[in-house]
Amino acid sequence: MSTINRVGAGTASCTGAGGTSTATLANRFGKLTTASITTAAAGTHVITLTNSAVKATDLAFGSVALGTATTGEPVVTNITCGASSLVITVKNVAAAAAVNGTLVVSYAVFGA
Repeated sequence: MSTINRVGAGTASCTGAGGTSTATLANRFGKLTTASITTAAAGTHVITLTNSAVKATDLAFGSVALGTATTGEPVVTNITCGASSLVITVKNVAAAAAVNGTLVVSYAVFGA
């Protein structure tokens, strides 16, 4: 049985409250907290993370949880690895309710 040793984890706050935001964090595992956002039903929020620990050939996985938001159903729909960056797309899949606060996006990056 193998064990994944979680080293190089960190947290960062995103700036930008419209459809896009940015953050900087040089860790292979992390949590990003968005600013307070309002993402309409079926709308997306895209986070661009500057991260020197990421290579374009890496694999990334992510999840999202409500932070201060009490409505909406956010899901991570795509993560693209680039040279020193991750682009994370979060979609609100709720039929009618908008996201109405912060979200917490967790990610993990592994070498391919």
